[in-house]
Amino acid sequence: MKIVFETDNNIKQKVCSEVLRDLPEWFGIEEATKHYIDSVVNYPFITAYNDSNEVMGFYSIREENKATLDMHVLGVKKKYHNQGVGTVLQNYIYEYAKDKGYKYLLVLTLSKSHSDKGYALTRDFYHKNGFIDIYENDKIWGKSSPTQIMIRSIPKNI
Repeated sequence: MKIVFETDNNIKQKVCSEVLRDLPEWFGIEEATKHYIDSVVNYPFITAYNDSNEVMGFYSIREENKATLDMHVLGVKKKYHNQGVGTVLQNYIYEYAKDKGYKYLLVLTLSKSHSDKGYALTRDFYHKNGFIDIYENDKIWGKSSPTQIMIRSIPKNI
């Protein structure tokens, strides 16, 4: 697997579109998907490629504040689920955030108050990668899509 820090906005949007459109269970709301595809040009973007140079997944990250880096949007193509791609990307982001002096990684996802099985897997992934649940809120995405705010602490470099 090869990890690339993308700087070309066209590649960012192409990769984002390709991966999100492969995940309609998570990104089935066209307006939201289009927003993500349009917005990734504004943020750091990391892509995982296989040995044949096929896109496996990506992370787009956004600075929430000087202490916190937000997992803006990310995804791994279905055929690469449960193969460690997301964990490799998450570890890359963790090291990036640590090197840049951030104290926290933040992610917002659909909360357990919603019955969606895909997002139960998403929350499990984040828990396995050191995130803890901080707060549930139904005002961010609305009452029909309650939001779980999760955070991971980053120890200081010594």
